[in-house]
Amino acid sequence: MSSINQSIQTNSLNEISLIKESINIYQRKSGVLALCSEQNQWTQTLSPKQLLGPHAQSHDYLIGLIAYGVYLKDWKNLHGVERLNALQLKEIGIDPSLLRDKSTGFEANICRFNDLYIISFAGSDELVDFYADLRQGLGYFEPQYFQAVNLTNILHRVSKGNMICIGHSLGGGLATFAALASQTPCIAFSSAGVSANTIKQIGMDYDTAKQVAKDGLVRFYVVRYDWLDLLQSVMPFPPALGNKIVLDYYKGEKTWRDWLPHRLLTRNFIAHTMPKILKMMCHFTPWVNKQAMVNDDFNTQLEEFSCNFALSHDSTLADWQNSCENSIKQGNVTEFSTLLSMRNKPANFNELLGYAVRSTDPRFMKILLSSAYTDEIRKTSLPQNRTYLHLAAQSGRLEQLEVLLAEGVEINAVDDLGNTSLHDALGSHALSVAEFLLSQGADWRIKNYQGYDCRDVLVNHMIKVDMLSAQGKRMREKLQMIMMQ
Repeated sequence: MSSINQSIQTNSLNEISLIKESINIYQRKSGVLALCSEQNQWTQTLSPKQLLGPHAQSHDYLIGLIAYGVYLKDWKNLHGVERLNALQLKEIGIDPSLLRDKSTGFEANICRFNDLYIISFAGSDELVDFYADLRQGLGYFEPQYFQAVNLTNILHRVSKGNMICIGHSLGGGLATFAALASQTPCIAFSSAGVSANTIKQIGMDYDTAKQVAKDGLVRFYVVRYDWLDLLQSVMPFPPALGNKIVLDYYKGEKTWRDWLPHRLLTRNFIAHTMPKILKMMCHFTPWVNKQAMVNDDFNTQLEEFSCNFALSHDSTLADWQNSCENSIKQGNVTEFSTLLSMRNKPANFNELLGYAVRSTDPRFMKILLSSAYTDEIRKTSLPQNRTYLHLAAQSGRLEQLEVLLAEGVEINAVDDLGNTSLHDALGSHALSVAEFLLSQGADWRIKNYQGYDCRDVLVNHMIKVDMLSAQGKRMREKLQMIMMQ
């Protein structure tokens, strides 16, 4: 009997470490990136058109490896797929700083296979640490969605549309969003949902987007018991769009250990990780054996998950800066105001203002700019000569723009690429923001260093008219009329 108790105790410790490993998957520095078989190797002539469709394909395993690779820092070439470095990105006209943004958690890789470009979006710390702020873990990262559209729009122009969008978790939601905007294929993994409101914000019609995704533009893999997939199946959380391919969590029959409470909880987190998804893809090969896919027994899964969910969250943070950032992420205005009332605190105000600019609540920025730290904040500068107006415009933050302009920020300031805040708003297809900037005197005729004025950015945007809602079409036509005067 003691040996059984010892076995259970040992397994409990192992499972706790596995929970931590699954939650910290985004911090992994290395991993095994081998193919299952030669069948998963891409042909030299692979095109986006070949990757369309609702069903699993043998190409998808390497796509999964590339999606996992966004969390890894030590690879340059993966089975013929090249990850572009900063120098290579600059050579094709992409600012490398657009691929990483600490204040929003946005992170992406741009890869290339011959002439095919792959944009791969990562998940984020907020998505995993969802007990601190569940809302941020379920697809409501509006600044990141605007950033994804802006970056994808640039790559779409560079690649002439010869590209695909991929991603995991929140990154799967970003990839779906970018694919719908660019009309390029998306293959995602444990994909986050995309809300109707987020799609509406860039002028697209949600019902049209949902149908296009279902018609074969988007497919995504889920391992049974995935916690994010379960929670997204419950209103009011937005569901993932596209065609779901569900793989079983287990390779064979379950043992008595699999029914232990800590294991039932652990599997919900492990099922969400890329290593587990890749492992089950390799085991079941759904592109060959469609019988390997399982029914989505949602009600049973959710009941088990709810009964066994007993994790607690320690929100204690190490210092004042982190406490301020955390209060912005959680939308806790009262706590943030209290923290800002404390004087003489060392901080990186560049980062802190970046968080406030991209927040869903403009009150954080107002509190910052009226605090005792105002003079220090005004001395901060951003890389590439960007202003906070650029950041707010790119992130679709209309109310923050109003605050910044009231503070005297120059509306037509240009960054090192020659872009104004209006260029950035239109690149993200933040149409209401663009309209506001124009009404405040933004000069659409200013050309960036690629020779594009703001009207050029809108006219040549990857989002086509037939994907727009009636309101989106009216707004776009209105902006074009304004910029013809």
